[in-house]
Amino acid sequence: MKTDTGYSSELSQSSNSFIKESLDLPGTKTITSELNESTAISLPKIKKIEAFAVRDEILKEVKSGQYKIKIAPSDLIDFGGQRSYDMTHQLFIQHGGTFVVMFDGSRDFHEPLKEYPTGDITNESIVKHWVNSILTYCVDDNDVMPMILFAATHSDHLSYDMQKKMKKVFVKKVTEMFGTHEMKKHIVFDSIFFINGTDKNDQEIQNLKNKVVSIAMNQPSWGLRRPMIWVPLELLIANMKKENIDFILKTHLAEANTMNGDLSLSDKQLDDFLLTQHALGKIMYFNQPKLNTFIVIYPPALVNILKSFITDEMFWPKDETLRNILGNMTNTGRIKKCDLLKLWQQKHIDQWLACDEFKEFVIQVLVHLDVLVEPRRHFGLNNADMNIFLVPCTVKNEIPMSFLDDKSFENKTIALVYRLLKRTIPSSLAFKLIGAVSGIWPIKEENGRPLLYHSAAVLYVDSKTEFRIIVEDTRVVVYLTHMPSKFTISPDIAASIQECLTFTLTDVLKFYLTSIGKSHTNKDVSTLFQIEVGEVCDRSPCVISISEAIRSSSWTCCNRNQHLTKYPLLWIFDKTQKKCPPDCTGLHVDALSMLPSDKHLVRLACQLDIDSCKELVFQLGLQETHCKNVNHTYGNDALTLNTMMLYTWMNTKIIGKSTTKSIFDLHAGLKAIGADTHVLCKVFREYTDFSECPNIGPEEVPNDDIINNLPQNLGNCALQLGVELGVTINSIEQTKTDYRKMYDQTTDILRKWKNSTEEKPTVFKLLVGLERVHLGGFQFVKDMYLRK
Repeated sequence: MKTDTGYSSELSQSSNSFIKESLDLPGTKTITSELNESTAISLPKIKKIEAFAVRDEILKEVKSGQYKIKIAPSDLIDFGGQRSYDMTHQLFIQHGGTFVVMFDGSRDFHEPLKEYPTGDITNESIVKHWVNSILTYCVDDNDVMPMILFAATHSDHLSYDMQKKMKKVFVKKVTEMFGTHEMKKHIVFDSIFFINGTDKNDQEIQNLKNKVVSIAMNQPSWGLRRPMIWVPLELLIANMKKENIDFILKTHLAEANTMNGDLSLSDKQLDDFLLTQHALGKIMYFNQPKLNTFIVIYPPALVNILKSFITDEMFWPKDETLRNILGNMTNTGRIKKCDLLKLWQQKHIDQWLACDEFKEFVIQVLVHLDVLVEPRRHFGLNNADMNIFLVPCTVKNEIPMSFLDDKSFENKTIALVYRLLKRTIPSSLAFKLIGAVSGIWPIKEENGRPLLYHSAAVLYVDSKTEFRIIVEDTRVVVYLTHMPSKFTISPDIAASIQECLTFTLTDVLKFYLTSIGKSHTNKDVSTLFQIEVGEVCDRSPCVISISEAIRSSSWTCCNRNQHLTKYPLLWIFDKTQKKCPPDCTGLHVDALSMLPSDKHLVRLACQLDIDSCKELVFQLGLQETHCKNVNHTYGNDALTLNTMMLYTWMNTKIIGKSTTKSIFDLHAGLKAIGADTHVLCKVFREYTDFSECPNIGPEEVPNDDIINNLPQNLGNCALQLGVELGVTINSIEQTKTDYRKMYDQTTDILRKWKNSTEEKPTVFKLLVGLERVHLGGFQFVKDMYLRK
């Protein structure tokens, strides 16, 4: 169990039963435009706001500076021993909190706990897990808070003499575990409380309470002065807590604020007050759209809501339907919104969720915090899956590492490692990182099951590209795999994944630094980790620092294998460059040996003028008769002529040459005519700028309005666009035969693409193809979705 006493000065236990209600205001004046909208929200009726307002005599004392707060209330948060709160406990960690980490004192520290059937959970692993989780985001400053205490339970199972002996053993064990921890100043080593939870008069429990109060009174924030005009609202919130009110509309609190006369806050001051109270752990308030409607007056109430689905199996409800929902979520990492709402209909949960609007607010908060993740949709999902959430923190299955046994995996993969400069990475960070990344790339699926695991996931880039992210110990390992070969990995894709992962990791670390209630606006979180690049060697990532990779063309690893740095450096490729850098050695032999695809041919055709392309195909053995036939059939469109000349070469048996064509043939031909062979490098470039994509549904299938109206916003690009979308040149040729008008050709090709079963046609893929052809349409599609 982990208990947080918040930013407070005295420990007081709060009731375990609350009645979820909020305020009903009759026609009173407002100070914000949002108040009128709030009347549509179906909140239960209770006392008027005046019932919680500060009395006039107290306001007078506050104004005169004579009012003194005699009791410093605090919140007690009980996680009930559940490791399932790995993800969510960060919501409740505050820098002024005191944490009591508890374990069963009647058992050996290394004895597997029977409550966890996996057999790998012990007192030692639980204590180490929570201490590292709490201290991960503490910064090296003079503040001794937060503080961690240890309490052993079940003292009644042992004799008095054995209790005294075991307390010494516990102190020694905890000192061995954390005595050299870089944040050991936050840990109390000299005393471990051995309590009897069955005795309400147990002296050790009283000693523990006294210690918590002593820590609170000696922390730097004790007695800290605060703005006088905050006091009325602090008292009003305290009055609401006494009445077991756990949340309130912001507009209602704003109305209450106007009752304080000269001590009323302006709108900006009210926001500053709420954000400060949030930072101190007294309330929860997110000043962002969709999240700033409600204020959570009593944050521990969220734990009770979370227990409905983020909970260990031993605490599951008896109802078979609900158990099946939780079992499926644990196995797949997914939960339907309707199933989540079913769990919330349980009587002991529903009392904290008084209205549908508040349920939606809680869902949005959990999405914001990546407890729930709205997955990007890809091939295999349909519109009915839009209301499915990923829940990374509930997945128990470990990622199978058998992929490392496949020797070909090394030849298809480059590796990226983020090494955090801490002892361990708490699983809460892993869950949030994976959750955030899966909001950028969809989780890959096999047999209808998402490949989401405990602290790991496989993510889908395209039909030939995927990457694995695995969080272990002090590092985040990323494997980027391209099915044909690692030598044909698009540098743009590799760089985009690295940039997104680095940004996400930085953002996650910033989130936690701010969520513990301290200001770290000037903290450079990039100093908290280092990035290494490399390959796969002997079933593990073989990596070196980026600076080393840049300085050398190769390195020899501990397995005495030599690795080239060229391909690991794709992780930091400069996507803005149009031409190859001076030190580019061209395509690897694996890429050169590939059979040119339709896409390769079109992309090469785009980079050649007609004369150069004719010279190239002649060099490759095509006869002039062939070129004349192509010219007669396709007229004067340069791109179409170039593409069809290359396509004709691909499908023509050249006398005296192999029937198997390769990109090496194109390379040799370009070299023979004195052309730049680096144009072939650009054939493997990909468009990966996510910033221009609309935020609404970039992975959804474009609707018929898009397909029908897009051709009028495009030029003559049926061939190039079709190939970029994956339609074969043969199929495009059939379209050109069936339809003579340009718009009709484009419309038919778009329909063929949309009806394809090879790979799901998405808005993002359409935008990528439009960006490639540079003939308009990109802005049209973007605007269509932004208007929704």
